[in-house]
Amino acid sequence: MDHFGKKTYRSIVLAWIIAISWTLAFQKPWIALSVTLGTALTTVSLAVLQWVVESTFVPGSRKPMKRLAVVGTKKYVVLGALLYAVVRCDRINLPAFIGGVFLVHFAIFSRFVGIRLTERWLADSSRGLASAVHSKEN
Repeated sequence: MDHFGKKTYRSIVLAWIIAISWTLAFQKPWIALSVTLGTALTTVSLAVLQWVVESTFVPGSRKPMKRLAVVGTKKYVVLGALLYAVVRCDRINLPAFIGGVFLVHFAIFSRFVGIRLTERWLADSSRGLASAVHSKEN
């Protein structure tokens, strides 16, 4: 796993900890469980996709699209069965479960925005430094 992947998973865990702390502060353990299930299911799905891409799309790999289709089909069958079980369970709060799914996407989007802002800040600061050096020389 690359550095970006590790940091993304750390961001997901941090967002999950914040969400769980918030739900438990209001003494809502079933909401916390629902958020946890949504986050775990989506994170595992992301990890499977990342593993398939990293292991399949390498030089010399045989039939990468077929392998991706087979793993994807199996993943969505399992995902469908798990979603059916979650929806049928009376104790699981469906909006909180969906919030857990959204939490993973929010963490990934937050990482993207943070990277872009950092790149822009570094570019602006290097331009400012270059203009300061240029004006000092004159």
